[in-house]
Amino acid sequence: MKAITYIPLEKREVASRVALAPLFVAVCYLSEWWKLRLITVFVLLRLSAFLHLPMQGVSGDLISLDGLQIQFGIACTMVDAFFGSIPLLWRLSGSWHWNVARLAAIFGGVFLLNIFRLELGFIALHYGAPWWLAHECVAGIAYFCVFLFVMHSRRNPIVNPPATASMLRPALS
Repeated sequence: MKAITYIPLEKREVASRVALAPLFVAVCYLSEWWKLRLITVFVLLRLSAFLHLPMQGVSGDLISLDGLQIQFGIACTMVDAFFGSIPLLWRLSGSWHWNVARLAAIFGGVFLLNIFRLELGFIALHYGAPWWLAHECVAGIAYFCVFLFVMHSRRNPIVNPPATASMLRPALS
């Protein structure tokens, strides 16, 4: 077994970032995210009206579609996926302001992806798809897209410039 001092710094950094991800998700769930849930429902109601989908708002976080009432929780905003990705996307070589601006842009992208996946699911549900397909499978694909983005941005030197030249060397496996 290797002693921790023989594990390359890059691998230790990745391991610590991955270990922080569940902690960030747990912190995310300390808030109810009411405003984000309300904004998500508002945007979906407007988009559904534009697409002639018979969706009605029942309360701030509750909608009705074809007689089915759907309540929006924290996971319906994908803010948990965003929070879990923060430790993996944060660049130690970047300034605080650069990182916050970058994360704000990424949050906007996650919000748009979430609206797309929810609306796509509601359209499928309206046209007869079962809940597990219209919601659960579409959500799984959307979360996987976030995962792919995180992995791409960790490896792509254009999106995420390496902190040191040593990170450009190919890994020997």
